Amino acid sequence: MTHDTSSLVSDSDSRFEHLQAAFAERFGEGPGDLVLARAPGRVNLVGGHTDYNDGFVLPATIDRAIYMALRRREDQMVHLRSLDFEEEARYTLPESSFRQLPKWAQYVAGVVEELHVSHGLDSGFEGVLLGDVPLGAGLGSSAALEVAAAEGLKDLFRIEISPQETALLCQTAEHEYVGVQCGVMDQVAVRVGRAGHALSLDCRTLDHEHVPLPLSEANIMIADSRVSRELADSKYNERRSECEKGVAFLRQFDDSVEALGDVDRSLFREHAGEMEEAIRRRCRHVISENERVRESAEALRKGDLAAFGMLMSASHESLRDDYEVSIAELDQLVTTARNTDGVYGARMTGAGFGGCVVCLTADEVIPALQKRLIEQYEKQFGRAPTLYVVEDNLETVTLNQSRA
Repeated sequence: MTHDTSSLVSDSDSRFEHLQAAFAERFGEGPGDLVLARAPGRVNLVGGHTDYNDGFVLPATIDRAIYMALRRREDQMVHLRSLDFEEEARYTLPESSFRQLPKWAQYVAGVVEELHVSHGLDSGFEGVLLGDVPLGAGLGSSAALEVAAAEGLKDLFRIEISPQETALLCQTAEHEYVGVQCGVMDQVAVRVGRAGHALSLDCRTLDHEHVPLPLSEANIMIADSRVSRELADSKYNERRSECEKGVAFLRQFDDSVEALGDVDRSLFREHAGEMEEAIRRRCRHVISENERVRESAEALRKGDLAAFGMLMSASHESLRDDYEVSIAELDQLVTTARNTDGVYGARMTGAGFGGCVVCLTADEVIPALQKRLIEQYEKQFGRAPTLYVVEDNLETVTLNQSRA
């Protein structure tokens, strides 16, 4: 979708102006369309590890994003520059040696390859990237990079793909070319998230509803533990395998079960005692978490922030105890937040083993909450968390600037 230049630049805090200047400095002012793309990060409010189990999630986009400027070349070369990493990557289409590229470029190259296979790209291109989504914090930086690349290239090469198809293409790119078996939540949330709303998403059908998020009444604060984790190096794939074992067991009693998203509480309770303990706890988390997502969306529709906050906190306890993906740093941040007057709820967000905590808090207590989080975290861990107050929900947008 093409947007007015002035509103897009102002919405992006002039980052596109910086991006255009950097592009011109590196690649010149040559002819051809220059496509600008922005894709935001996301924070998952409720619904941990339910996405790859064909369950339900409730994410929202944030006010940090990945930005790209792209222009066609006359040859088959892809030439990329990352301003954040101060690195460049070059290859010729089609590319097969993805592991030789810098990690950030592997995400882009995966998207390029998927688009090339499915729709054909008649030339290479050059591009510049920058972003302010924290890396390794569980805020969807990889999905934002993938979606920004996909949307920019769709505009650049006049490719027609629906938002849902774009999200699935980006997920495939991460599976096949980066090696992370992620669910589809991040890519869908980044692509179809709407300002002022959370996204109630069925991860199997991709049916979704934009649920009003009352940011005028409460704020989202993100506390980054600064414990970095890489999904491919964590126990993410192990948890996914454990869920698959749970599905295989429960399918003995109901052959319609294809994923844990199909399992209701009654079926689980009937056979839970027969399951291996670790598998039982993984399944219990996913099944109960799906219920919490549905209840959370309803609480937002009613404007019941107290109920919503309680569900956030219950989600964290389940992720900590049953799914075992939290760590001491995340638990400490959650406890500190929940013990602060005016905080509705708090939970770890993302895959776990590091990353961030998300808090829903009344506006007037933000200074006190920031002070308590920093002081108590420093006291226990000897360093301060990085804190972000989400002031807006950005949307994915592109801008095509035609040149003579």
